[in-house]
Amino acid sequence: MTEYTGTGTEENPITPYVRPSAPDPVKAAIASMGADVDSFAAAFRSSADLSANLPADVRQIVSEASSAITGTVATATNARTKADGFRADIRLYPAGREALAGEAIKDAQGKISESLADADGKLMIAQALLYEAARPTLAQADAMTARADLDMVTRRTTTTNSPGALADTLKQLASGSDSLAALVADSTYLTRFLAANGVESDLAQAIVTSVQGAVVKAAAESGDAKRSAAGRTSLALVELRKARAAATSYTRHKLSRK
Repeated sequence: MTEYTGTGTEENPITPYVRPSAPDPVKAAIASMGADVDSFAAAFRSSADLSANLPADVRQIVSEASSAITGTVATATNARTKADGFRADIRLYPAGREALAGEAIKDAQGKISESLADADGKLMIAQALLYEAARPTLAQADAMTARADLDMVTRRTTTTNSPGALADTLKQLASGSDSLAALVADSTYLTRFLAANGVESDLAQAIVTSVQGAVVKAAAESGDAKRSAAGRTSLALVELRKARAAATSYTRHKLSRK
């Protein structure tokens, strides 16, 4: 039944009321993915410390990674607009419309793939550089004593084959800022230490990763401005990875629909 509005007067005549159509849920979901990319990138900038306390090369790498990720949204959106324009151009033969539209989509997909691969590589490099900047350093003069102390502190867990307890001990040591913390934060040394004590490689890698997390968290909370900047930025990289996932979903759906 048609609805009408108005009172019937000259100033307010009765007119049919047309209800606005409901938004397309698929298009709304895709648009939300695109907005998520910018939201996650903004969360990264808010959580990270991109001040001069962070090495300039690291700041540049994370900035380039962020731009590579967020730029894919415009690439996909523009390609979709261009493809739709070709398909709507009645001056072209149908086959020509589809050929040009398909070419625009394919070109965008290639550019997006390159951008995301570039971002992935830069994020891996940034993660490694940030960890090196976040971890405490061990003075050569303290190295021998630190190794002896580590052997003593972990002797019970290594001799009783208690990897869980060993992991807990190492994480606790990594949360400090002394020579023991610096020794444990050295992933190369820690990997060799675990191997020497019979810890299987898969488990050893899990322990090293867990210790690295403790090191970064401690750095973010430390009073050392440079270590804190590196730790905070390293923790914030999770937001860029979320942005990367959202960009992947957005571009795939944006370019796959007709």
